[in-house]
Amino acid sequence: MSIANAAQAQSAYAAADDAFQLTASSPSVTRPLVVDRTTLLTFSATAASRTLTITLISPSGARFTIGDQNSAAGFQSQIVQLAAGATIGASYIATLANPTPGNWSYTVAERTQLSAPLDVLVTIGFNNSTRLTLLSGDDNVPAGTPVRMAAVVFDSATKLTGITVSGTLRSSSNPSFTPLNLTFRDDGTNGDEKAGDGIYETFVTNASVPAGTYVVRITATGTASTGSFVRNASAQFRVVQRDAQITGFNDFAADDDFDGYYDKIVITTRATVSTPGTYRVMTRLRGSNGKEIVHAGDLPFSTTAADVNVTFSAAEIARDIGVSGPYAVAEVRYSHVINGDVIPADVRYDLGSTAAYGLDELQHPTIYLTGAGNAFGIDKNSNGLFDSLQIDLEIAADFSGSYDASVSLMDRDNHEIGFASGTISLDGGVNTIHITFDGSRIGANGVDGPYTLANLIVFGEDQSLIANTAFVTPAFHASSFEGYHPPRLRPSRHR
Repeated sequence: MSIANAAQAQSAYAAADDAFQLTASSPSVTRPLVVDRTTLLTFSATAASRTLTITLISPSGARFTIGDQNSAAGFQSQIVQLAAGATIGASYIATLANPTPGNWSYTVAERTQLSAPLDVLVTIGFNNSTRLTLLSGDDNVPAGTPVRMAAVVFDSATKLTGITVSGTLRSSSNPSFTPLNLTFRDDGTNGDEKAGDGIYETFVTNASVPAGTYVVRITATGTASTGSFVRNASAQFRVVQRDAQITGFNDFAADDDFDGYYDKIVITTRATVSTPGTYRVMTRLRGSNGKEIVHAGDLPFSTTAADVNVTFSAAEIARDIGVSGPYAVAEVRYSHVINGDVIPADVRYDLGSTAAYGLDELQHPTIYLTGAGNAFGIDKNSNGLFDSLQIDLEIAADFSGSYDASVSLMDRDNHEIGFASGTISLDGGVNTIHITFDGSRIGANGVDGPYTLANLIVFGEDQSLIANTAFVTPAFHASSFEGYHPPRLRPSRHR
């Protein structure tokens, strides 16, 4: 599962939550609270009681009691009375500015005698960049198929690795269902698609999950730029009737114009459906580099046979995956379309691999960019400034020979800061050409990168390649090059 392909994803949020009961024999509960660095801590507890005493306790022992009018600076609180029918209760709300990071705790105590267990729901929010999201795949899952779920902790825009994620699956429709403990992994095993990518995944096999509604609650712990943290998230899904049975796939390549190169790869998925009708069929193809292509379409089936040919063109495989096969059939999904509603009928993951189709066997231009390249500065006199910028660019050619080439180097304002031209020799296959630009011109221009290799023209041997954007460099600083001058402000023009 990739984040982009998840059908149901909750927004990432910086929060922890808790739920527990107070009883006549245990009217007071103390719970741990890990606080990482944040500008504001928010605390909210809700219960069918207006007589709770709730106190937050810092690592140094300082106490902050909700409703206490004499609390320390930076702590604000209120008790909001609630009523729903015959049930009366309250929300106990507090905020604390710049709390000390570390191991806090909080105590919830009922001041009156309890005649029945009292449920208490707690949510703690952190105003920082450490956020957890849980992706649960679908709202509805066909009975007997696995449920793949994924969790990601973001530290700003970075996915964290080396953390621990665990969870519990409970039924909200079947009180006799025994909760299942879940372990989310990032090691490429037991449901995890790729090791070390910061996406923690797990499989729930539906053999032990009958039809009904389920809630998954997870806890993530680890260390981020904000310090040691604890975050919680939850998601809900429903197990529904299974209307299809995916049994496998075949694959073949087709050379439509008989020129010796494959124009497409076709994946034939095999399935049966229990109820004729319109089904949405989706197939996800993945390369060894993890890049994927997804195709989906609606098809009517008047019989139970539901075999479908899904075509992936040579051009999109080369462009979007960019490596030779075999390709993994990572997911096949049949969904029953009923009165405009799309109800999952069956899903299979990791069905197997195609034949080992080579990129050079697929239809392609006779000369093209592979997409690979590198850029680095060269300091010839060891004074700490780059005298030149070298860009190494990969070009694949079917025919060896001599080619004329020209290309421009553009700054991020689309001003030309370099030009190169000449004759290059290419062998049949993948070649690396070396392009060098004057560093002093880049420095004198004064504009930081990234810089764009633009307007590339290569021609020869009755072949040609034209690319408006051939490569984009990393974000070099103009001050790293010889001859640097800060950029001059251009005067504005007024009518």
